[in-house]
Amino acid sequence: MSFTGKCDQLGALETAALNMGVPALVLNHAHVVLTLKPLKGADLKGAREELSAVEGVTGITSTAAGLELHSDLEKLTLENLKAAAARKNCDVVVNQTFEYVKYKVVEGEFGTFRMAADATKGVMTVREEGDNTLGMWINKSMVKTEQLEKIKDVKVERQ
Repeated sequence: MSFTGKCDQLGALETAALNMGVPALVLNHAHVVLTLKPLKGADLKGAREELSAVEGVTGITSTAAGLELHSDLEKLTLENLKAAAARKNCDVVVNQTFEYVKYKVVEGEFGTFRMAADATKGVMTVREEGDNTLGMWINKSMVKTEQLEKIKDVKVERQ
C-alpha cells in the first residue's frame, strides 16, 4: 500500500488502518532538516528547486532551522542531495535530528552488522552501498554512532 497524502495525515492513516483490522505503521516518511551553504556564485533559489527534484524528496518547507525536506528515507541519499545543491554552487549541511552515515565492515560478517544495525532503535533505514558498506539514516536523538561502531563481533570504519 502507498499513501500520497500530507504528512500531518499519517496518524489518521495509521488509525484508519487499525480500525479496519490491518495495523499500519508509517516508517519511511521523515522530516530531514538541512541548510544550504552558499559557495562562490551560489543560486539558493535554484538549489532549492534542484533539491525538490531529488528522488525521495516529496516536498520542502522553509523553517527557521532551514529547509525541511519531507522525505522517503528508502530513496533519499545524502550524495543525491549534495549533487543537486552543487549544481547551483551550494553545499548541503544536514542538521537537527537526522544524519546519514556509512560504515564499512572491515572485520567480521557483513550480515551480522546489517542485522544488528537494522535492529537498532533510531536507525531509520539501512541499505547496502557495495564493498561491504552500509548506509543508513539515523535519528541522532535516539542513537549515537558509537553504538553502531561497538556492535559485537564486527569491526567497522566510518566512511
